[in-house]
Order: sequence, then C-alpha cells, then structure tokens
Amino acid sequence: MKTPVKSRFEAKKYRLQRRSKHILHELLRTALLLVVISIIGAGMIFGYNFTVSSPYFEIKEVVVRGCKELTEKEILSYAAIKPSQNLLAINLGTIARRIESNPWIKEVSVGREFPNRLVINLQERTAVALVKRDNGFNLMDLDGVAFKKLEKNDEVDIPVLNVYYSDDNDSALFTKSLELLRYLSASKEFPTIRNIAEIHGHEAFGLSLFTDSGLCIRLGFDSYENKLKRLNAVMADLERRNMKLGFLLIDLNDPAKIAVQKKNVMSPAIPIAPKKGLRT
Repeated sequence: MKTPVKSRFEAKKYRLQRRSKHILHELLRTALLLVVISIIGAGMIFGYNFTVSSPYFEIKEVVVRGCKELTEKEILSYAAIKPSQNLLAINLGTIARRIESNPWIKEVSVGREFPNRLVINLQERTAVALVKRDNGFNLMDLDGVAFKKLEKNDEVDIPVLNVYYSDDNDSALFTKSLELLRYLSASKEFPTIRNIAEIHGHEAFGLSLFTDSGLCIRLGFDSYENKLKRLNAVMADLERRNMKLGFLLIDLNDPAKIAVQKKNVMSPAIPIAPKKGLRT
C-alpha cells in the first residue's frame, strides 16, 4: 500500500516542478519583453528629444500664400511663430486658429515642408457690399456673411446693400441680392460692382441699382445678367443723343421693352428698415 502512495506523491511533485519551471520561463520572457520595451521607449524618447531640438529642423522660412487684403507681415503677427522654433515641435492647429481669429480669413491651412519651411495657405473673404448691422456698417461677403465692422482703415470700393439684413436672413429679396452681387463682382462690363453706389431692395419692385453718377437702373427680381446685357444698347443710344447719364431712370424689368425717364434721383442713402419704397 505504501508504494502506490509514494508513486502518487512523486508524480504530484513532478507536476509541480514542471509547472514551476513553466511559470519561471514565462516570468523570464515577460521580464525580457519589458526590458526590450523599456529600451525601445527610451530610444524613442531620446530620438524625439534629439529631433525636436536638432538645428536641422529649425524653421528658416515661412511662406504665406493667398494674401490680398492682409499683408504677410500681419499674418505672421497672428501666427506668432517664435524665432528658432523646431518644425516638428510646433502645433499646426494652434497656429491656424490664431490666424483664423482675423475676420478677413475664411479658411487657412498650415503645413510643413521639410526640412525647415512652414507654409501658410489662406483664403480671404471678399467684401462685396456694406450692410447696416448693430448701429453701424459691416462688410459682407458673397456668402452673405457680415464678417467685419467697417473701420476707418478699411479701403473698400463696394456698394451699400439697402436690403434688410440679419444673421439668419433667408428672405427671397436678400437671396436675390446675393445673386446680383455675384454677377456684378465677376462682370467686366458696365455696370461693375465698383460703379454701383447702392443696391436698393423693394418687396414690390425688386432690386434697383444706383450708380455713383446718379443713374438708377431698375432690375426687378430675376434674370439680372440678361437684363444688364441689354443696358449696353441703351447706353450707346443715350450717348448718340448726347443725353447725360446722371439723374436718369432706366427700367429693364420688362423683357419686352426698356423705359428711360429723366428723374430727380436722390443720391444713395444709408441702409434702413426693410420694405421701404423705391426712391424716385
């Protein structure tokens, strides 16, 4: 009876020894793996610190593309890039947000060109009209966004939009105004956006243009491009007749006829409340 008990005890002892060796083996493998990871991690940290402090990646040139209203100097001032900064160490998103704080900026992207150049690409807003907002004039772009209050140093030659404006304006008259402004801003024929002193909106008569010479052009609600193309023939006829262009009302609203009247057209007024009658 003793022999079987002894055999079972030795078998159990053998199994424990074998399991202990297996556990020890796994512990050694884990310890070795941790050592390797630590070495790799330390190497990566050392490599990163070496790279971000290396003069090889020091910013030596900043390229700014897309400036129109703003200058490169102004953009760099907003970017606030410190001298001798490392190209890899800078935060591109932070720089972009700083530049976007300028109201003229619509979009900006900042990128790296290795080994030592930072590139800033801009898309500025294009001011196409002045609108009355918050007891003052604001510059408005082609998206209908009043993005900046008019200041003394803003050199702009754009018309006043005498149509009711609000931040969430989706009225048909305002939408038509944007359509007309887009055409005028791209047109190279008379009248261009620089010839226009005011765009006046009326709920019943639609849109009318007032030029800086006092000419009033009534356009209505649609087909602005086609209507204004008819204006060339009218202007040529008026020139042949030696008629002064100031204080004339040219009605292009009716596609079947063009009406020209002498009018005591007042000079453009500041934008006012919506639904004001057309001035004559």
